[in-house]
Amino acid sequence: MIKSFVENEKLGAIKAILSPHLLSEEVKSEMSRFPSQAIIGLGQGGGRIAAELSRFGFPTYLLNSSKSDMEEHRNLIPEARRIVTSSKDYPELEGTDKNAQLGFEIAKENADLYKRVALDDKIQDAEFVWVCVSLGGGTGNGALKVALAYLSKVRENRALPGGKIPLGVICSLPSTDEKGSAFRNNALAGISVIQQLMNENKMGAAIVIDNEKMKDYYANSPLKTYGGTEIDAKSYSNMVISSALAEVSSLPLMDGRSVFDKTELLTTLSTPGWLSISKYKDLKNDDNIQSVIKNLFTNNEVLATYKVQNAIAGAVAVLYPNSKNISPKIADDVYRYTSELLDTKVNLSISKNSKLENLTLYGLAVYPTPSIRIQNLKEELDQWIQIEKEQEEAKKQAAASIGLDQFKDFFSTGSSNLTRKKLTLDDLSFDEDDDKPKKAKVADLEDIDF
Repeated sequence: MIKSFVENEKLGAIKAILSPHLLSEEVKSEMSRFPSQAIIGLGQGGGRIAAELSRFGFPTYLLNSSKSDMEEHRNLIPEARRIVTSSKDYPELEGTDKNAQLGFEIAKENADLYKRVALDDKIQDAEFVWVCVSLGGGTGNGALKVALAYLSKVRENRALPGGKIPLGVICSLPSTDEKGSAFRNNALAGISVIQQLMNENKMGAAIVIDNEKMKDYYANSPLKTYGGTEIDAKSYSNMVISSALAEVSSLPLMDGRSVFDKTELLTTLSTPGWLSISKYKDLKNDDNIQSVIKNLFTNNEVLATYKVQNAIAGAVAVLYPNSKNISPKIADDVYRYTSELLDTKVNLSISKNSKLENLTLYGLAVYPTPSIRIQNLKEELDQWIQIEKEQEEAKKQAAASIGLDQFKDFFSTGSSNLTRKKLTLDDLSFDEDDDKPKKAKVADLEDIDF
């Protein structure tokens, strides 16, 4: 069981964006029923997402070929769970320089480490397991297929009714600021791995952080800690998704007219598809509920955007303050408009809380197809392939334009008779005759010129 949020000393700056209801007595008294979750972070970006989730007390494991990347989390994650995946084939490498194929080879080389994590009691006993990864990177993205293969097999033993596997992925997509074809090749290959496992019912939902959206949204209003330190955009996005998961995971703990119970939550998270989680913090009695619901499911400051239609699972939660009553019509309208928008079965939760000041909505939806950003990445990839092709051609033309072809073989093999080798004892043995004075010969004098 994790600590109550009131007693948790590791939350740090994330407290600034947490919903007050997590600090309520109602939630604190029911923490024994809080859904148990374990976290695995792959690579540098995945490690940073995982580290934010670890603040809530979830057992967290990091796997990375670069030890230095993991050291920034040493105050949050024990050394035994910061696992270095070094390579015998490439012993000098720490990291992969965004080469996901190299990351895949290193992960295969370290298969036993991934097996060991998958078989750890904390992983096997958790009610849900999240794998965190940056899809633009090399180490984590390259390891994703290996890690998920073992975890899926192990998590089959915790399958929910209907055979759903309680295993999900939290991944981030590169923004346009991240230049080059490598980021986009990596990301699209990672999406392909995830989609294939979904199609085979070997995992549940994937949550996608869209760094392109975050870049635009966060530039206008960056978060600052109580000490005045500004939080960078990517750290903020990790904080948002971590707090959102903690908040929706608390919904089954609260009493109300209608309850979103733990089985319903876990079933939603374990549905193979692309999951969006969103929050609306200031619902008013006179709001246009249909417009609010549309905004809830289409506008998210961090998560990827989807075509909001034909969802395969959905849920909506209404939290209201103890000091206010909620009109039954509001609850009915929230449920009706959510069902119409998502066009699927929707779970409904209506509960009250002593710490809230405003009516708050949470929306969860699982979609069958990846986010709209994926198509943009494919278009950007084509553009970068063309740019890099032109850059290579320009480099060749530049070399030709300065007329240095005559020197192209200057440093080729055989152009120099300089050799270098290490000496052995045999090289230092001498014949006895070598010590005797050498006599000059007639031939030695032939070249003397007066």
